[in-house]
Amino acid sequence: QHYYITNNLRMVAENDNLSDVKIEDIQLEDAADKSEELVCPFALSLLKEIKEYQNLHGLKHDDYQRYRQYCSRRLHRLYKGLKFLHGGKKFTNKKITPDLFVKDIRYMQIILLQAERAWAYAMDLKQFANTESRKQVHLIAKLKKAVFYAAELESSCVSLKCDTTTQLEAKAYHHYMTGVLLFEQGNWQKSVVSLSAAQKIYNKLADAVEDSELYREKHDEMTPKVQYCLYNIQSMGGENVQGEDGEGLFQELDSIIANKATKSAAAVREIKWEGKGFTISNDDIKIQLVQMEDNIQLAKECSDHDKRLELYEEILSACREISQQIKKGDKTESLELMTDYFTYIRIKNTVDRFLAMAQQVADRLAGVVETRAGSKIARPEDLVRLYDIILQNYADMRDVTSLDKDGDTYQMIDVNTMYYRTKRCFYIAECHLGQSNWLNAIVLYDKCSEHIEQTIQAANALQSSKNQSMIEDLQVLSKQIYSQRCSAHASAFLQTQLVEEEMKEISSDKNKMLADSLEEFKILKNESDLPTIATLPPDFQPIPCKPTFFDISLNHIEFPDLEERVEKESSGILGFTKWIWGK
Repeated sequence: QHYYITNNLRMVAENDNLSDVKIEDIQLEDAADKSEELVCPFALSLLKEIKEYQNLHGLKHDDYQRYRQYCSRRLHRLYKGLKFLHGGKKFTNKKITPDLFVKDIRYMQIILLQAERAWAYAMDLKQFANTESRKQVHLIAKLKKAVFYAAELESSCVSLKCDTTTQLEAKAYHHYMTGVLLFEQGNWQKSVVSLSAAQKIYNKLADAVEDSELYREKHDEMTPKVQYCLYNIQSMGGENVQGEDGEGLFQELDSIIANKATKSAAAVREIKWEGKGFTISNDDIKIQLVQMEDNIQLAKECSDHDKRLELYEEILSACREISQQIKKGDKTESLELMTDYFTYIRIKNTVDRFLAMAQQVADRLAGVVETRAGSKIARPEDLVRLYDIILQNYADMRDVTSLDKDGDTYQMIDVNTMYYRTKRCFYIAECHLGQSNWLNAIVLYDKCSEHIEQTIQAANALQSSKNQSMIEDLQVLSKQIYSQRCSAHASAFLQTQLVEEEMKEISSDKNKMLADSLEEFKILKNESDLPTIATLPPDFQPIPCKPTFFDISLNHIEFPDLEERVEKESSGILGFTKWIWGK
């Protein structure tokens, strides 16, 4: 039976968040009478909802008790919101029928949460099952209840004719719960059948839907249990058995994947670039190109830094594989154009990858994002290195021969080169500023201001809407450069003043002799403050210099005779008396 939704409720049916939407007064009509109305199969992303519940409520830390309590509270809120109460004083067991799912999709969440609550209770009991045998019995009972609700969920999805993805998720969930129950009971043969069937379904879903990583994580989560079951089977001499279930749904899912790939591949069969066009006839290249474009779109929308880098790695790997396949294929007239196109795509995504890395380093450097424990501290030198790589990639992009030298793409490459050269110059100045090289930093800030003016002029000349964000960023950077330059100028001035004062102190105190400071009282704090007693070797003293020309005219001068003025010695008795007395 198909359910037909009236035109008044189409907006509600197309809402992605169906878990919080209550659909009332749905008019059910026969297909012949209402052929013009929209057929809307029910869709519910089971694994995504389960992971959200688990990650937000305790299972990140393996706290099963907290998760079980959350499931109980959530169920109580759903019962109350849907007015699906089980009586007051006397309990009345109410069953959920497919008709209730038509009224509100939250009835399906009730069954899902009941299974999750029973499973969480069993996992909580497992921690004590090794020491208390009664806990093991209780654990098995709870897992049986979880399997019962999982089977009810699967049958409800089938009876409601939900979309293929929802049916497969419900089937995989049922297999997983059954496999866990059999695993705890020690039934390795049947457990590996159920777990392998669940793995196969999740592996198929990973190739068909966008959230492939979620399904692959669930697939890897079951791998240890499967390997343990196989080990026990081999040790008992049994044969390996793999689960095979859901083949009809697999065929439908494979057709969906093939149709999606075929339609998308047909859409990109003809590619126009730089005023030229070429066609791709190789089906493998077309499918890889579709996946690459999907990854490019996901990388632009992804907020997780590590996930974005993984997507860029996949994009670059796809570009290299496509280029190799083009070279190995038949040579056509557009071979050079195709090679240059994928070279341009590879370089462009390489630049985007390094820009994402630079953005993260800049956020950590500015304090917007906290540095994780054990990770490297962000420095301006890291950004200089990243911008060097970006500029090198833009230089390689300019060498692509098929680019129109007068086209907008080539001019945009020049503008981007100037823009990232400005950013690189700014962070080089930041490096000098961090090393207290104030004068070098001031010169680089001035050079960066010149680059900003040139880049803004070039961006305005292109008259492109993409350049508006670049101009706004440069204006913000100009204000930051002005403040940093003033700070560097003030620091340089202070450093000069401090050096002069230190030199005065050194010249006045350190080199002052003890004999010159006998009347000054000083407090000696350490040995370095001791006065200088004497300098060795001693300082030079000024002396008269030796004349360059000697005075030799003295030998030719005749001096006057002064013998008459010289006192004559007395002779006779008086002279003899003076000689005796020593006069």
